Amino acid sequence: MTNNFNVKNSFETDEERLEKEQLRRQKTALVDRFLVMNQNDLPDDKIPMLRENMLHCSMRKLAEIQSLTCRRVENMQFISFMLGWTGVDRMLLGEVGIGLLKLCTFGCCGVLMIYDWLMMPYKTRYYNYIEVMSVMDYDDYEYHN
Repeated sequence: MTNNFNVKNSFETDEERLEKEQLRRQKTALVDRFLVMNQNDLPDDKIPMLRENMLHCSMRKLAEIQSLTCRRVENMQFISFMLGWTGVDRMLLGEVGIGLLKLCTFGCCGVLMIYDWLMMPYKTRYYNYIEVMSVMDYDDYEYHN
């Protein structure tokens, strides 16, 4: 009778292991799909760390991350080139104060506008990184311009 009890427990353990393995595979597939779709819009040096952190998230958090719409670098460069003097590009990246400054000073007489043309890919990728990290509730990142 003791053997039946041990067999039943080992069967449940195998079943639990299978469920955990399936969950791990689902998480890995979701994370890899998100990173492949957004690899051009995230900082290259942060992708391995993002992948590792995302694999440790709950499925609910992964669903939230999947629903994020990353800003596209090409679109932000176009907006910066066409409307850079209005500050719209900075406002879309959450920098409302600098955006208003650019609006009031016509892109700081073009100087800040040209700077943003050059830095927009980096700023967009870093903005997307911050958005993903904020969903994961990591507060240990800093914003570097």
